[in-house]
Amino acid sequence: MTDQLPTKTLVIRIATPEDIVHIDHLDSFSASPTRHIHREMHKYFGSVDPSTHEHTIIFLVEVEGEVVGKAELMIPPQDAVQAIGYVKRVIIHPDHRGKGYARNVIEHTIAYGRDELKLHAIDLHVWDQNTSAIRLYENLGFELQHRELYYRLSL
Repeated sequence: MTDQLPTKTLVIRIATPEDIVHIDHLDSFSASPTRHIHREMHKYFGSVDPSTHEHTIIFLVEVEGEVVGKAELMIPPQDAVQAIGYVKRVIIHPDHRGKGYARNVIEHTIAYGRDELKLHAIDLHVWDQNTSAIRLYENLGFELQHRELYYRLSL
């Protein structure tokens, strides 16, 4: 007889305005250099960003009822020539990293984009130092499109 580890209930769901506190908490663990840019969270629910004409869906990862991660999917307008989504702000709480939750939420996001939204492709950016994320994205089939250089002139 083999010992089996207890399984934990994993749920991936679309966030609601009541989840803003969880989203803000997860965002505090982001390694992105842009993590301190203020966002008015209430604008992410049911609204369209007029600068990009994209709607954002936030997927939350819950384990045993605790929100432990998230991913955001930006959706192009319905009349877009190419229906390409954009994944951003994939964050797993540090206490829950290395357990496959990032893979789970990205796979869910891909399936939702393909099956529900009929997207033709999904793009994302990742910082070149984030090797574990790069490995995950490549394992899921994402392919490098180009590299960007970021410059600053200190005054």
